[in-house]
Amino acid sequence: MADSIPHLRREVQTAVDALLHAAEEPRSRRFFEFESELWTGLLALGCAVVRLFLECQVARPRPVEYRAGGQRYRLTGERQTLELGTRFGKVSFARPVGRRPEAPRAACDVPVDRELGLCSGFSLGVVQGLLRLYAQMAYGTARSTFRDIYEWVPSPRAALRMVDAVGTRARPFLEQAALPEDDGEILVLQVDGRGAPMIGVSELARRCQPHLPREEGTTARQRRRQRRQSRTKPRRTKGEPSKNAKVAIVGVIYTLRQTSNGTEGPIGKRLVATFQSHEALFIWLHHEAVRRGYGQKRTIFMADGSHHIWRLQAMYFPDAEVCLDWYHLLEYLWSAGECRHPEGSAELRAWVGHQARLLKRGATQAVLTELLRMRAAIPKTGPGTKGKRKRLDDTIRFYRNHRSRLNYRAMREDDLDIGTGAVEGAVRNLVGMRLDGPGMRWGRWRSELILHLRCILLNGQWEEFVRYLATRTNVRLAAHPEPARSHAAKKVA
Repeated sequence: MADSIPHLRREVQTAVDALLHAAEEPRSRRFFEFESELWTGLLALGCAVVRLFLECQVARPRPVEYRAGGQRYRLTGERQTLELGTRFGKVSFARPVGRRPEAPRAACDVPVDRELGLCSGFSLGVVQGLLRLYAQMAYGTARSTFRDIYEWVPSPRAALRMVDAVGTRARPFLEQAALPEDDGEILVLQVDGRGAPMIGVSELARRCQPHLPREEGTTARQRRRQRRQSRTKPRRTKGEPSKNAKVAIVGVIYTLRQTSNGTEGPIGKRLVATFQSHEALFIWLHHEAVRRGYGQKRTIFMADGSHHIWRLQAMYFPDAEVCLDWYHLLEYLWSAGECRHPEGSAELRAWVGHQARLLKRGATQAVLTELLRMRAAIPKTGPGTKGKRKRLDDTIRFYRNHRSRLNYRAMREDDLDIGTGAVEGAVRNLVGMRLDGPGMRWGRWRSELILHLRCILLNGQWEEFVRYLATRTNVRLAAHPEPARSHAAKKVA
């Protein structure tokens, strides 16, 4: 071991000399060529320094007998070689192992791995770097991006093991993360949902089947055509969903501060989300709201017309002031106005504008009276009258169901939001841009992990999350990725 450290020092010096030679080479070169060679050389230099560091760590004196995890171990002089994946590339090094004296054939302990905080053959930098890309983009794109930067990439199975191991720590981190500093006096909560495509039972069974041997005399194009023809999908029936989706419920929480110049915010906006259920999201959101001051601060709750959301709001946030999303209600007014005025006409715009001004002044009864008058004026027979009656009936029913939540006048007087733009943008950014891409089919369990990792990323908490991982027990990757779990969407009644 004493001879290996000077040898590794010489390797480091050799890598440095190679970089200096590349910089001082007299021949004319394009800078792109030099820069590419320099980057490869810097990665090689990094590997050499990492090997020297690891050998120095292995050479550190440590007791022959020690305890770890409640068990007694003894260093026997045996060494195991590990190919460690680092940001600079893969590096092999041999480290001592400890055996239990009373059970020498039992699982061994590797003290160097624990001391260095290694993640089952990978550095934490590799794990968090690849997972950050996974939280931003599709798996294939993330892996190619990682390879372009570091000139190597973990295998797809290893990457899924990273998602499984680190993703399970994402929600515990979110639930204990530090609160935003200098929070505002008004707490605002918004909730909405969006579906992501899940893998079905039949598709999962097909993917688990072994690949068939290639037929002689056929091209890859012909084989792809044969596979498509063998998997012809039946035509969708009425009520069958267009995609096998599971809805992710997203909550946005932030605060506002009232100043002499008006309301300032949003302050400390945070996202929480889950695929489990509406109630699971509300339990989590209630936990976050209490931490941010629910019960002591004025609280505003906003959402669209979802019955499930408002039912759970009454259960978990009964003390909050409620407000229906303004733009959601406005869409119903446009639909109702088209029963009298032509679509796109100036008369329709004037009618909707007048009803909107009445609502913002608090004249909710006047708007309802106008809708009822329009409904009574539609004949019971005639072309198109059935559809108009239905649209007006839907608008009147929606209006009556949410009449107690049309507090636009009070909200505007206090310079508060009346639209759920924060959560609308959140579901698009959190779910739509990452989990609802073309050709994506998610397993139920791993989609939840990616959702939580993306929450951390969009909350601006990634660096804090990395420190959280580095200060806890080592991240241990399972031997195999968690199998995908299928989902069957319910038919619409």
